[in-house]
Amino acid sequence: MKVILLGSGTSQGVPIIGCKCKTCTSENPKDKRLRASVFVETNNSKILIDTSIDFRQQILRAGITDIDAVLFTHHHVDHIFGMDDLRQINQRLDKYIEVYGNNTTIEEIKITFRYIFDEELIRYKCVPLVNLHTIENKPFYIKETGIIPIEVFHGRIRIFGYRINNFAYLTDCSYIPESEYDKFNNLDLLIINALRRKPHPTHFNLEQAIETAQKFKPKLTYFTHITHDLNHDEINSILPENIQLSYDGLVIELKD
Repeated sequence: MKVILLGSGTSQGVPIIGCKCKTCTSENPKDKRLRASVFVETNNSKILIDTSIDFRQQILRAGITDIDAVLFTHHHVDHIFGMDDLRQINQRLDKYIEVYGNNTTIEEIKITFRYIFDEELIRYKCVPLVNLHTIENKPFYIKETGIIPIEVFHGRIRIFGYRINNFAYLTDCSYIPESEYDKFNNLDLLIINALRRKPHPTHFNLEQAIETAQKFKPKLTYFTHITHDLNHDEINSILPENIQLSYDGLVIELKD
């Protein structure tokens, strides 16, 4: 199984427009962060988690040419606004893409992208061609790949993270209910949000993300959804063993 970190940044991305801080002016490419998204390729499925605002740029850079399904974590702008660019895959491969999310996410997508359900536009394939699936907090399959939703809180709203085989992905998380803890057993890889040093009402900060990783003890943890407060080299030098900041373009190979 291959995991490609397409974007590691928060909703504003890094550099932030107009900011002259150490991270925003850094020449280190690992401090350049597009909005958060990840691509997972198994033996039989090509799965995207979230269509970030930067989706077109991300998919071109990664050389991704096919997607079977999109798992949405939630409906906020930085996680869904790249959805229109799915239509290039629809047109070139003459296929629909399966889209999954909780009820709130799917209903908000119907509002935000209402034009994609216009029958005439669908007929001419000039909109994203998707099959929407409202999922609950229960396992399901994409082809032969098992997907386990992980229900967490983003502030006061319920959103989904996902476990795929021995990999779990959580972004925009501020609280994990104890009822979900078993879903983190025996992970080889955890990618989880670590927004900044200071506490935040709707995201884990760096300290909380470290505590969470040490609680679940995956073999390897990478932090994502990072703002400019965290300079890549500076923070990596102080993180515990087997915990690192992720970066755009990171590729991790795992046993399927």
